Amino acid sequence: MRERSRLPRGPIDMRSELEQAVERGDFALEYQPIIDLQSGAIAAVEALLRWRHPLLGTIPVGDYLPIAEESGLIVPIGQHVLDAACRQLRTWRLGFSRLPSLAVSVNISPHQLAAPGFVGEVAAVLDRSEVMAEWLTLELAPGSGMFPAAANGLADLGVRLALDDYGAGDTLRDLRRLPISAVKLHAEFVTAAAGPTEDGVFAEALLAIAQARGVVTMGKGVETRAQARRLANLGCNLAQGYLYSKPLGPEGIGTLLSRGVLSGGARAVG
Repeated sequence: MRERSRLPRGPIDMRSELEQAVERGDFALEYQPIIDLQSGAIAAVEALLRWRHPLLGTIPVGDYLPIAEESGLIVPIGQHVLDAACRQLRTWRLGFSRLPSLAVSVNISPHQLAAPGFVGEVAAVLDRSEVMAEWLTLELAPGSGMFPAAANGLADLGVRLALDDYGAGDTLRDLRRLPISAVKLHAEFVTAAAGPTEDGVFAEALLAIAQARGVVTMGKGVETRAQARRLANLGCNLAQGYLYSKPLGPEGIGTLLSRGVLSGGARAVG
């Protein structure tokens, strides 16, 4: 069932609540594993923002993200996410030295790309957290191609850039304009890929375009073994979704990392 909005109605209340949340530090992170489709190993984790309101509980991201972007509050909120995710990655890498390729993925709004000094802020976060640039992937929303200078600056740092919701909006244009390292196929196309539909053919074409450009391909929203198997057969490298794990707190992810391999990888596609 779709989560119902519990915030007071009206953008003025929303902005006020957000401003107070930033001051109180109400934001926390959960993480969802990203799986190598061939080995079943955890290749990375995606950091997902959670707003824990002291009275209203967890607030759905769709209730506040547009206001955060319009008000500019997405910049300090995004800075918190980046800081926390990189610190947590450092902790995991120290605790699980047998996972030398473990990376973290963080969503970035076009409003953050447009903010003055954003590339320098990312560099400072990497320095403070002692995280190598190549361990960090920034997921760009459709339309991020409007900010090629910032994207190129991030790539020059060594940060990897991934196109989120690949196949939606302007992502094909963004793939052509930006120094993209990976694409995340939109969940609708992942669902369609498992069946003989027109969207399934389109999903196959989207993956072929990305592969021709030499970028890593990933399916998001993977819920069934049939979807995972089809993605692997199409040459997709990575997958993410409830087939493998729901988003978890740091301790839950630590438990998964101690296992190393999740069911649904090579076993699902073989």
